Amino acid sequence: MAETAKKKPHIVMTPFMAHGHLIPFLALARKIQETTISFKITIATTPLNIQHLKSAISNNDISINLAELPFNHSQYGLPPNMENTEKLPLADIIKLFHASTSLEAPLSSLISKITKQEGQPPICIISDVFLGWVTNVAKSLGTRNISFTTCGAYGTLAYISIWSNLPHRKTDSDEFWAPGTTKISHL
Repeated sequence: MAETAKKKPHIVMTPFMAHGHLIPFLALARKIQETTISFKITIATTPLNIQHLKSAISNNDISINLAELPFNHSQYGLPPNMENTEKLPLADIIKLFHASTSLEAPLSSLISKITKQEGQPPICIISDVFLGWVTNVAKSLGTRNISFTTCGAYGTLAYISIWSNLPHRKTDSDEFWAPGTTKISHL
């Protein structure tokens, strides 16, 4: 009786379009591969960001695949060849956030293609905290979305505390305490 080869579970990663997000996603993919070789990993992002990742990938990263998601910068009023925050004028950052939503349909197509090829959806999509729309893609295609933040622990916890408790709405002052923090006194 011939034993069929067991397929590796697939993880798809979608970083926000900024080098400070791309590199931590690549580091996470490497850590997953280092810890276990039982996952197939695909990082999906725009063409110019794929070029950046290719320059950062070594021969040891052969099990990490890259998938291009089409991106039309001009549709959102972004300068030519601006697919990340690297040289983007500060005034255009919000345009990039809005433009990131245009990746929803291409990501959905990629997940559908993977599902068709492998007979099952990826076990999860690990998405950047700034790409909340990925949750809709994951739910609609029968997989999970795990949010990954590339920020430091303190900043992330302060952000969560502020949005969970909205302390700024309880005062007219420009200064307020975020619940769960402690006052640091100067020596």
